[in-house]
Amino acid sequence: MPEPRTPIHVSRLLLRAVETERATDGMCERGAALLNRVAAAYRLAAEIYTSDPTLERCPAGRERQLDLAAEICRQILPRVRSAIEGRQADRWPVEDRWEEAEALAARLPDILAEARAQARTDHATPDGSREISRMWLAHSSHRIHLAGEGLRDAVAKAKSLPHPDPEIAELEALADEIVARAEKLEKERTGF
Repeated sequence: MPEPRTPIHVSRLLLRAVETERATDGMCERGAALLNRVAAAYRLAAEIYTSDPTLERCPAGRERQLDLAAEICRQILPRVRSAIEGRQADRWPVEDRWEEAEALAARLPDILAEARAQARTDHATPDGSREISRMWLAHSSHRIHLAGEGLRDAVAKAKSLPHPDPEIAELEALADEIVARAEKLEKERTGF
């Protein structure tokens, strides 16, 4: 049986880790240490995505912390390079550049810990899969509600004729049920 393919977003994160590690060649110790933290963060983000593939484009937004970590990682390399080059130090002191890069890197452990907490390693179990599926439905409640309202509108127009199709009553009930379920899902999502 062939090995499952690595999802593209995981491959991209791992590639960024390798590219970041390569950027440390010949770099000062301070810069190399920062970039090694960035590479480690990219690898951890890839590991988190691998542990729960349902995070990718999750309708509930559970991947936001991973997106934030990737954006912070992306911002660190140019700051490190700028600090090393030291251009325009009169407008932006070199030590400030280092401090900015270090402050960004210091945020990564907490952000990745939050991302790990969002991961559902039980995604492939019956209970975990059902819970994630329900969460996705709840976060799509507005779209489901709109579908029910759209069906109501279509039925109302057809019902206005002098001799409507007998199926209209069935579709009307279905529209009401869709709207009611969407409202129930919305309550689950918002808590009221």
